[in-house]
Amino acid sequence: MIKFRDLRSDEIDVRVSTVSSKGITLLLYKDARCDMRILDETVGPENWQREHYECKGNLFCRVGIRVKDNDWVWKSDCGTESRTEAQKGEASDSFKRACFNWGIGRELYTAPLIYVRQNDRNGDPNYILDGNKIKTRFFATYMRVENGKIVALNIEATKPRKSVFTFGNCFPEGSAPTAPAPVKPESQLKKPQKATAEQIEQLLKAIHDAGVTTSQTMTRLRKLYPDSAPDALGDISYVQWSEIMSILTNHIREQKNKVEKHGN
Repeated sequence: MIKFRDLRSDEIDVRVSTVSSKGITLLLYKDARCDMRILDETVGPENWQREHYECKGNLFCRVGIRVKDNDWVWKSDCGTESRTEAQKGEASDSFKRACFNWGIGRELYTAPLIYVRQNDRNGDPNYILDGNKIKTRFFATYMRVENGKIVALNIEATKPRKSVFTFGNCFPEGSAPTAPAPVKPESQLKKPQKATAEQIEQLLKAIHDAGVTTSQTMTRLRKLYPDSAPDALGDISYVQWSEIMSILTNHIREQKNKVEKHGN
């Protein structure tokens, strides 16, 4: 049985969910790169893959892992569009949900209600509020998981820098929480697996079918991966190939839907 480790606190995104005159609620998230990293370190980059497909108008992602006898086991789920980039957001969300089905980050579903009052007991602000917009960022400095459940959690604010939410015993050994370790740029990490020649051919076909140019595709890659974008399309990593293929596939699907809509 494949066992994935629990998430670390520095791998968690903390985002504002609701805002009221008295306080805010926060939610815990993981990003797609976190899933890719854990898959790479647990089963190896050559032993997992992802595919996107459409079913009844919804974009699904299925994540396959190579098991014994060279067989593949797949788990899938659908995603929802993000407010910023619909195509990328839906593809990324479906991938993250499929990884939840494999058990990666499933402990996030056990998080307590994270409610932060506008002011602390001394009347000092816990965050900066500008109208209905929160000008403060939040991050997890400590999280402990036992038997798949979050039993301790500490959330800090950046402005003002302070702890604003504590759940459970965050100091089991008497040590104070520390800020997350700085994440190394992707260019300093272990060299990622390159896309295969067959995958490059698939990418070139997708570029042609999407009606975009290779230059436009490279520009998009540089925006997605400013620290590790390749100099040539043939040098992209499997992770980069997978993400750009998802974006192109969604673009092709949207174009097809528009043509069918106008045809009707």
